[in-house]
Amino acid sequence: MMVGDKRKFNVALVTLKAKGATGEEPGGDELDGDALGLVEGVTTISQAAKNPAFIDLIRKAIVATNKNGQCCPSNASAIQKFTILPRDFSSRSGELTPTLKTKRSEVEKLNKTVLDKLYADSLKEDYLAAF
Repeated sequence: MMVGDKRKFNVALVTLKAKGATGEEPGGDELDGDALGLVEGVTTISQAAKNPAFIDLIRKAIVATNKNGQCCPSNASAIQKFTILPRDFSSRSGELTPTLKTKRSEVEKLNKTVLDKLYADSLKEDYLAAF
């Protein structure tokens, strides 16, 4: 989820597909689907969040999207920093509606500490290890 409304720049809160994640349930720490095969030996979200190769894959995807004029028509709409969250969004944890739409304000409220760190002037890197 991209965050940036009324802020100095845009950031991304990245969630990874986890086993047991259904939209209603957030799932566990084990990766599932395409995320599972991206980097050899990385099988959990917590490993992915600390693995330089996995982080670099996400970084490259963000850079490519930022360079795509249809997705990102100006530098003001580019994502500057990102983090990987420890679990997927779900309706049980309050980030999704029963019809699986993102509750942006709830996600921002639940991840306020992480967002504050992403926007801190002291964070010079583009990636924040949130957990």
